[in-house]
Amino acid sequence: MAFQYVPKDTYLDKMNPLVKLAYVGTALIFALLIDEITDLSIVFLWILVGAAWWMAGRVELRSLGFLLSLMKWMVLFLMIVQGLTYRLGDQTVILQLFDYPVPGTGTNYGQLTIGGVMFGFLVSTRIIAVVTVLPIFTMTTSMSRLNAALAKIRVPQKMIFMLVTAMRFVPLVQESWQAIIDAQKIRAFDIEKANFYQKLRRAYVPIVTPLLLLMFRKAMDLEVAINARAFGAKKERTYIEDIGFKGVDYAGFAAVFLIFFGMLYLLFYQSEPIALFMYQWILVGWNAFVYVIQLLQIDVLLQTFNSFLLDIPYLGIYFGFFDQNLLLGYGGVFGLVILLFVIYKLAGR
Repeated sequence: MAFQYVPKDTYLDKMNPLVKLAYVGTALIFALLIDEITDLSIVFLWILVGAAWWMAGRVELRSLGFLLSLMKWMVLFLMIVQGLTYRLGDQTVILQLFDYPVPGTGTNYGQLTIGGVMFGFLVSTRIIAVVTVLPIFTMTTSMSRLNAALAKIRVPQKMIFMLVTAMRFVPLVQESWQAIIDAQKIRAFDIEKANFYQKLRRAYVPIVTPLLLLMFRKAMDLEVAINARAFGAKKERTYIEDIGFKGVDYAGFAAVFLIFFGMLYLLFYQSEPIALFMYQWILVGWNAFVYVIQLLQIDVLLQTFNSFLLDIPYLGIYFGFFDQNLLLGYGGVFGLVILLFVIYKLAGR
């Protein structure tokens, strides 16, 4: 699971938890400083560095399935919502999903704009920049070591308890969720076979209700347990492990701050050249993709979608990747998405 410690013999597991906590803190600061579309190239570099940390900690991708699925829908949701509501930047209309004009302003909140979609993507990448760091901390750090490390630097015991309890409850909720789903499957109720509308209307009720009741019961059991152990007593606590700083910890701190300040330098002084370099390689891949589409003569189908179904004129392919028409206009892109979805469904059968 994405937020549960998995014991392994790696340098990250042996490292002081405060080093990994510092990495999470720098990720939060870095995400707050991202405010331009050209900064996306630096965010991708940050994510690549995070992937290197993943490999160092042997974090398994399959254990992050729930998190990746959640992020997928989050990105889609933010791009649609911001595309409809954000009214700065490029106001070129991609699609008009519905008609909701604001009187006296000339704004129509039913129109999906390029500036809004790109801003939604920017917000998503800021969240992803932090989320990619969290498994490095949670999946390579035992709660007992984290507790001892925070106590070592005189963090109040109640604050430590709140943090550790919250981190332990996340995998507990995931386990309980899956257990309830399995129990409902035995009773011939399979949520995976329900469509999106059915899930929203009635499928989640038999799962969310027992989950909430179970969490309330766990919280009450926890309250009884900590009171029985005299939680909050003034006497200083002792710990099995003595968490100190070793050579690997100092090296870890050096790596964290070197990465952080290096990324800040690129963000403030080199974001546009790096963005241009990545843009050129993306453009090469895009042109190759366009060539394959034209070679297979799929462009005729896309042009039909563009001109007749969505009534957006076809102007041809321009050199720029973010040209207003992309491949054959946004209607063509919409048609291509539908085509790929149909192929995916047919292949699944």
